[in-house]
Amino acid sequence: MTDAIVPAVAEDFRLPFIGYLPGYLAASEETAPGRPAQEVYDAAVMEQWRLLLDSPESQDERLVHAFLERHPSLLPGAYSVDGDSGHSAFPSAVITRPKLPDLSDREPDFMWIASDSGSLYPILIEIETPHKKWFHGDRAEIHSAFTHAQGQLAEWRHWFNTGHNRSAFLEYYEIPPDLARRRLEPRYVLIYGRRGNYVSSRRRQGKRAELARDGERLMSFDRLTPAKNSVLFSCVRKEQDGYRVAAVPPCLTIINNGERYQPVSGWDQALDDCHDMPPARRQYLKEQLHLLTTNPDAYVRIDRGMRVRRPQWL
Repeated sequence: MTDAIVPAVAEDFRLPFIGYLPGYLAASEETAPGRPAQEVYDAAVMEQWRLLLDSPESQDERLVHAFLERHPSLLPGAYSVDGDSGHSAFPSAVITRPKLPDLSDREPDFMWIASDSGSLYPILIEIETPHKKWFHGDRAEIHSAFTHAQGQLAEWRHWFNTGHNRSAFLEYYEIPPDLARRRLEPRYVLIYGRRGNYVSSRRRQGKRAELARDGERLMSFDRLTPAKNSVLFSCVRKEQDGYRVAAVPPCLTIINNGERYQPVSGWDQALDDCHDMPPARRQYLKEQLHLLTTNPDAYVRIDRGMRVRRPQWL
């Protein structure tokens, strides 16, 4: 099936829509309404992502942001940035432009709410553009644009360390009680520039290694690749009345546990807007999501008097 992917040659990454993967629809139609192979999606999205990074158009941060909304598995943090925890992000999606209550300054570009058995990790992500420079001049001086971007991370750290903001965060993002009881340990990620701006200079590499402060992760755009189980994640917005789907990737696969999807509305519209997902696949996912959100235990069975749900990807 991988051979069915046509190399991306788009000259305008906004056409026919942002995040379009040439050849992917034809490849995924071979398995519809069943789920497509993850390796087919991963290869297709990386082909188009690399082309975008190398293009002049990636100077437009809005375009890069919209591409990542459509393909959220490229964003680090679904399983924390401290190592793969085995726990999926809440609510099985990245949050686009998340607000921090009562903070009037610029919000993060994205946020995962990751966890492990002991901690809850809001992963706040700032993206710049692949064209921003880490350093300038022969003396490896830190670029002022980088200093400004890193300053945004300090603003969010200060917010979490002020007053009752941590409890406000848990309330605003409707964190389930079992997660809200865990230690709240925010992490701050800056995705900035390209590796080529520092990799050829030992001095620049050494200086870059010392730039991250406590709780921060600094990385270039070259580092972004699809996360494990990349097909499971969508992109949502947090609104006053809950979470709403902003975009789904054309590879979307769901798990037979309705508790993962009940906190989020707008699935039908988001699937209708996913034009490189086969119609048969879109209809199947609509039916399954309706079933799971109205009856979260639809796949629970009674086995010898015990409630059992065998995990299944749909």
